[in-house]
Amino acid sequence: MQVKTIQQVYDWTVLFHTQMAANFYSVKGILDEHNQMLVEYYLNYEKKLAEDLVGFKAITEINTLDTYCYEYFAENPELLTFNDLNKDKQVDEQVIQAYLSGQHQKVIDLYEYLLARAETEHGKEKLQQLLELEQQGIKQMMQSSNRHMDM
Repeated sequence: MQVKTIQQVYDWTVLFHTQMAANFYSVKGILDEHNQMLVEYYLNYEKKLAEDLVGFKAITEINTLDTYCYEYFAENPELLTFNDLNKDKQVDEQVIQAYLSGQHQKVIDLYEYLLARAETEHGKEKLQQLLELEQQGIKQMMQSSNRHMDM
């Protein structure tokens, strides 16, 4: 997928969460019961984030943000390649958590970058909402994961 516009950023973010859910589904069968419950939770939460993002597709100041989107992805082309959880190595709770937080930090960094460059209040408001959705999502998943690890 090539990302040049703010609309494509939304599509990319929805695809990101969909791929995260699919990746967690793909490793579920190789995990013990305890970690299967953990990735099942992540899988469902990733699907929820994708669904929530579908409602954010309208934003103003398109031309300005499109330029910044293009520049960001040109400078960070690795974002366009989704990194799966490595099934060849030992997958435990810490590996899963590190993977989840690392992947989500990429999305958070993108939205922070765009928010810092937004010029209108409406654009800033929409991007702030998206950023908060991402931050709250990872925070919620990590808190639930920590509770799960304590079990």
